[in-house]
Amino acid sequence: MPSDALSAPSGSTDSSLPASAWHRDDPRHDRAAGAWVGAAAAGCLVDAPAALVTELVSASAADAGPGTAAAPATDSGPARLAGLIRAAITRIDAPLDLDTALADPHDRAFALAVRRACAEGRPPAPGTPVPAPGDPRGAALRAVTETPVPEPDLRGPSFPCRHFADAVRRALDLGGGVAALYAGALAGARWGASGVPLAAQRRLADIIAPRELVIRGVVMARGSDPASWPERSGYHTGDSKGIYLPFHTPHPYDPGVILGNLTYLRARPDIDAVVSLNRIGPEDVHTGVPARDRVEVWLADHPGANPNLPFVLEEAAAAVAALRAEGKRVLLHCAAGQSRTPAVAALYAVRSRGADVREALERVIRTVEGHLDNPELSATVAALSGDRLDDPAAELFPQGLPPRRHHPG
Repeated sequence: MPSDALSAPSGSTDSSLPASAWHRDDPRHDRAAGAWVGAAAAGCLVDAPAALVTELVSASAADAGPGTAAAPATDSGPARLAGLIRAAITRIDAPLDLDTALADPHDRAFALAVRRACAEGRPPAPGTPVPAPGDPRGAALRAVTETPVPEPDLRGPSFPCRHFADAVRRALDLGGGVAALYAGALAGARWGASGVPLAAQRRLADIIAPRELVIRGVVMARGSDPASWPERSGYHTGDSKGIYLPFHTPHPYDPGVILGNLTYLRARPDIDAVVSLNRIGPEDVHTGVPARDRVEVWLADHPGANPNLPFVLEEAAAAVAALRAEGKRVLLHCAAGQSRTPAVAALYAVRSRGADVREALERVIRTVEGHLDNPELSATVAALSGDRLDDPAAELFPQGLPPRRHHPG
């Protein structure tokens, strides 16, 4: 291989090989997706020229299997960044030999920092070589390592993953738009796609649907499995009683928001926008809705599975509010429409309709015939609203939980 080229790491395998056995809530899914989504959305966050983002996403789709050159060493722009991300995250749990893949020591240092962030969720190691000022790799490394991580404070609110946006803006100051993309890749790999602001992802959708970058990141890092998410839907009609039949109902505080489930989305309803709170596959995409108005939120429905949970809930509620402010009729849904949907719908009611948080949670859960199997969601919504729910089921429904929705038979 020429010394002035990038290739997939020696010792790794092509991402087209069978996927590794990762648990569905393995945080490396989020972080691998975050490397690509973070890099591209960073450009939108700081108003970098669209051509930079377009070059990055075009290069991200290029075939760069083992031994295939990805970008010349003299190119330190978006195409080179795409090669570095690919080298960093390809088969993240396989043995790694970046010394062979990357001739430039600063390329290796940056790729190793991205790989460490993706694999472990950790910042660059102390002593990571930093190129001279003006180099986008150096500006990104400095920005990500020197920018303080906000302390968590739900009353603020303040979220640690807001470090992503702060670091990207710092990189812009240090090295311009290309450096912001590099910082987005590194910070995105650390905090995951769930830590990337949804407003920036909506703007990115004018260039490429963020879900396409999610697919690239997960498949590169884990390997391909055409029978499972993200290459196909993570949910199949009939897997859950709450998903089996289409369900929708108006939001009790705002009839312009429709609360529903995945099967209702699959019916392609007449809506202007959709905010999806569960993993969806290519076959679930409502192509009748413009890409910018299809917002996909990274939100798992299992306690402890969301490292950025307060931020994600706030972002999801804010996305609904932004779409409503644009005059759009919005479908807010998850898989069954019974857990994540009422949590975000209640926070939206608090933030945009002035509702009391306990009243909103109780009312919305009853409206969707939902449940509190994952009490972390309601407890976090309450905390974000300045309240505390130690036992959401007992405190919201002292007379007992309302009946949950099931399909007949």
